[in-house]
Amino acid sequence: MVAGAGSMPRRARQLVPAGFPHGNELVASIAVLIVLVHLLLAQLTLVLTVVFALAGKISRWRLWWLITPAAAGLAWMLAAGPAEALAGFTAGPSSILGHLPDGTAARSIAHPLAVFSGASHWLPRQLPAALPLAAAEAAVIGWLGWLHTDEWAVPAPRPGVVAALRAAVATRRIRSGGVVTRAGCALGVVPATGAVAGLSWAEASHGVLVTGAGARDVTLTGLQVVHAALRRRKPVIVLDDGHDAAIAHALAAACRATATPLRHDHSTSLAGDAMAVDAAGGASRLWTPVGAHAEGLRQPAGIDLGRVVRERSVALLPARSPESAADAVAGLAALCADLRRIGVDGDGLVWVPRGEQVPAEDLAALARDGAVAGLPVLIGTVSPAVAAGLAAVAGALIVHRITDQDLAAGLAARTGTKLLPAAVAVARGGPPLPASAEPGTALTACPAVEPRILLSLRPAEFVLAVSGPRQRLIAPGKAVQARLPRPGPGPAGRAAARQAACQGRKR
Repeated sequence: MVAGAGSMPRRARQLVPAGFPHGNELVASIAVLIVLVHLLLAQLTLVLTVVFALAGKISRWRLWWLITPAAAGLAWMLAAGPAEALAGFTAGPSSILGHLPDGTAARSIAHPLAVFSGASHWLPRQLPAALPLAAAEAAVIGWLGWLHTDEWAVPAPRPGVVAALRAAVATRRIRSGGVVTRAGCALGVVPATGAVAGLSWAEASHGVLVTGAGARDVTLTGLQVVHAALRRRKPVIVLDDGHDAAIAHALAAACRATATPLRHDHSTSLAGDAMAVDAAGGASRLWTPVGAHAEGLRQPAGIDLGRVVRERSVALLPARSPESAADAVAGLAALCADLRRIGVDGDGLVWVPRGEQVPAEDLAALARDGAVAGLPVLIGTVSPAVAAGLAAVAGALIVHRITDQDLAAGLAARTGTKLLPAAVAVARGGPPLPASAEPGTALTACPAVEPRILLSLRPAEFVLAVSGPRQRLIAPGKAVQARLPRPGPGPAGRAAARQAACQGRKR
């Protein structure tokens, strides 16, 4: 997926150089001076700064959350009036500094809190101006903590309220059927930011491999991409091995909802209710019933793949035996050759739901031919051997939780690399990549996504790694299942509805 070592990570930097004479004493003196100035001039600001800094450190929110108290303070100041807010902020310092000229503070050394008498009256008045000042100081403290820490030692930030709201909106949109994005398809959301986790058609042009230990997750991800392709009126060719009857029913439902012709041979039955299929099949509970979805579907004895591409329709090719699978792959190879010969981009998608039913050599050749002809191959597999063999061929990887240690190590190496100290790399995910040490540095290259992450993905989580047109990584994303909109009635149903409406008007 990605060759070579990653970019040089950011190293910790100190504002005062390590070799500066009496540097520690200087830093301590500055800190004491800052605290004394706050005690004299901005008492509530000091308290709020400590509270905000501790809250940010404990919650691990991004520093952007400090905009909220800063905005609240500025709004309060505008509502009360800038002059009134400034007078309230300076009332306390004026009271304290007023004790200094007459020596009251010097005579009250035994009672140092005497200068803060009346704080219950003037301290609350500092709040409007103290909120934005404390937020700014807490942001500086957070930035200094980030600057003084090596990149690999900075804890990952937790999603905040904004990310949660963005994720809720994106989840609702995808679940309602919004699987089409501006450049591709939506797979789910990124929990860290709340953004849509999508795969563009340009990224999928060199093939997509979907793998995981659960067949249901792999099938649903493939159906999601196919659904988006149908929404974009892309021709789709599916190699059906008959293992999961719900796949054929789901395709029929998707074609009916998108008014896309579906071509299949007579051996593929699309009648019956998909809800009767066992839920272990993976798709039966996520797509609408298709009891009458075969209405109006074309069922030719033979399937002309060139016509499928020209009409931008869907073809369901049987691949229930090695012979039929070989015939289907040969037909697709001939189609790709024809498209290359006439210089036409197929602008479609080939879906192989169970890659283990087709020889790996044929799948690899089909992926290469399809990438050139504009018919990228979407391969789903739960077989560690097949996934390991095809990972280098596919331009994009979608990995759900896996259980094979060797496969986890192999796929982790395909997610890219990052530079870490060898001890940190071993502690996080095992030994670093072979022969990856950078000369002249104490850093070594290791996988961008550690194998332990692939082995510990939770249900509905996935990792997306893309090699081109530019390298991109989502680790992890949360899959969101999109439902098809309920299809409208067929021609007979529409005629019956019109007849019923006419009879109602006559009455």
